[in-house]
Amino acid sequence: MITNRIENIQRVLKQKEEPTAFIVTSECNRRYMTGIETSSGYVIITPENKYFFTDSRYIEFAKNSCGDIYTVELFPKEEAKKYYSDLLRKENIKNIMYEENYILLRSKKHFDTLFEGYTLSESGMAIEKMRRIKDADEIENITKAQIITDKAFEHILKVISQNLNTVTEVDIAAELEYFMRKNGADGIAFDTIAVSGKKSSYPHGEPGNIKLSKGFLTMDFGATYNGYCADMTRTVCIGKPDDKMLAVYNIVKSAQLAALDEIKTGVEGLVVDTAARDIIRGAGYGENFGHGLGHSVGLEIHEEPSFPRSEPEEEKQRRLEHEEKAKIENPEKYKEAQEKKEKNKFILAENIVITVEPGIYIENEFGVRIEDLVVVKKGGCSNLTKSSKNLIEL
Repeated sequence: MITNRIENIQRVLKQKEEPTAFIVTSECNRRYMTGIETSSGYVIITPENKYFFTDSRYIEFAKNSCGDIYTVELFPKEEAKKYYSDLLRKENIKNIMYEENYILLRSKKHFDTLFEGYTLSESGMAIEKMRRIKDADEIENITKAQIITDKAFEHILKVISQNLNTVTEVDIAAELEYFMRKNGADGIAFDTIAVSGKKSSYPHGEPGNIKLSKGFLTMDFGATYNGYCADMTRTVCIGKPDDKMLAVYNIVKSAQLAALDEIKTGVEGLVVDTAARDIIRGAGYGENFGHGLGHSVGLEIHEEPSFPRSEPEEEKQRRLEHEEKAKIENPEKYKEAQEKKEKNKFILAENIVITVEPGIYIENEFGVRIEDLVVVKKGGCSNLTKSSKNLIEL
């Protein structure tokens, strides 16, 4: 898999008018391109060769792990500028692409000095575009991470039930993280959310050292496995829900099921969002669903692509009227805008891994979110999240 990724980048480089190299500095993309996690290192890929430079902490590990793919060397300690220039001169390299989304200003200034005489250019998110579609190994890792996450949910329900009068939000978050670690996770995908009562209306509320309040308890959490993330949210009820709470929960559940039904290859992401958001809007809670429907997941918890947000009908009509006017007044500019919009459409492709997480949040009352993690397939989607979506009362 690593070899295929390198070859994909080399194909991009070979299409350049002048000989070009690609330097990878971000930790996440470095892991994607090498298969190992290091806090320090450069990957340099040329049309014909590939190098991995790191420091003494990782050199032996890197040689043993990917030395059969990369030329692995220590960072040059002296005359680094000359060292890299000699290396690149072998292939007559003129340009160097770098990761514009990750590089700090001081690092860019360092590169300007280190690679003086070369033209530095942005990569156009070349690696990020590759990462959108997951290969079989990546899907296996994400699946294993989600299995651990589902097991943690089953476990935490028992913990809460047995300690209902004493357990705190912090206890729940800590127990979820501890369980995932003890059951095969190599880490957590993000800071665990566990908020109850009125705090459940905070989409990204932080757990407090407080006992659980009556009403909804929202838990958003995920394990990592071999560096790959899982992500799920379940809202349960401490005690009995009232009629409004039950109605809102079922609206969110219906919205999520409608979105899941739309997911398959070739479908526009906007269609999926509309399926969920229109149900919530139709129930009168459109203003209470402020975040996106879902985001891709992989080595990072938030990756691209994400579902775009659909417009309310009145906003859509205003936009169409504005576009019709623009079409008449400036047809060339209108055409360019339409072409750009078409180019930027999110069309679901096979093996994109993405969350589906509609929610309704009513200020000073409660909130509900239900989130699954799915793999896009030709005939639909494979839902990696197995936990029940029926409202659980504790």
